[in-house]
Amino acid sequence: MPPRRRTPGKGEIWHVNGDPVSGREFKGAHYYLVISHSELVKALGTAVCLPITSAGMKSRNENVAVYLDGSSTDTGKVTGVVMCYQLRSMDLSARGATYAAKVDAAVMDEIMGLVVDLIDPQ
Repeated sequence: MPPRRRTPGKGEIWHVNGDPVSGREFKGAHYYLVISHSELVKALGTAVCLPITSAGMKSRNENVAVYLDGSSTDTGKVTGVVMCYQLRSMDLSARGATYAAKVDAAVMDEIMGLVVDLIDPQ
């Protein structure tokens, strides 16, 4: 019997190839931060994710991104810029994603606040 895959959950970072894409969408294999709860991922089969890049200075300057440093995750291995404006729904299991880390709760709160502000500015 093959090993059972875990269900991605909110605050987890997974490495996955997001291709195919087109236009200005985020391309290639990168880390993605899951922002949907595991119960929803399990029910629907897809996770709402945000890409993480080592570039992204323009998005940081536009206040649509959050920086992850070594202290932002439980492993300290994933660093970069979470691009909060690049929301994407993906079937991480079908794409062969691998678990990488969990984001600190305070950083996750900052990210979710920015996502909400982008969707519904007050």
